[in-house]
Amino acid sequence: MIYNEVLEAYKELESNLIAKKEAIIKKDLEKLNKTDENLKVLCEKISKFDLKNLHNNFTDEQKKELKQLGEKIKIIEENNEILIKHSLGVINGILSGILNIAQSEKSSYNSKGLSCSDDESLDISSITEEA
Repeated sequence: MIYNEVLEAYKELESNLIAKKEAIIKKDLEKLNKTDENLKVLCEKISKFDLKNLHNNFTDEQKKELKQLGEKIKIIEENNEILIKHSLGVINGILSGILNIAQSEKSSYNSKGLSCSDDESLDISSITEEA
């Protein structure tokens, strides 16, 4: 592995994370899925780099450039995590609202599926007379 290969992999990682951020913001699930697939491939590629041994072959300037790029990638990923957590919170809020509405609608029907108001009770004369 040479420096240019490592640098290109990290730049590609950065651009994919930026694309992922844009997909999250735009709620584009198809693009999000594509970027996640690309990120899996990139992570496998990067995990094969033996950076500890390669760093001995890099100049100080190259090490500095990789470090700066790594810091940018870390910030982008942290922002993506915040966006995803926020999105999940919004989705949970929406689902809770839907479930609350469904629950209140459910309580306005009796066990036979007939609509009844709160003060109205189901009075079936044949059952009442036999009891």
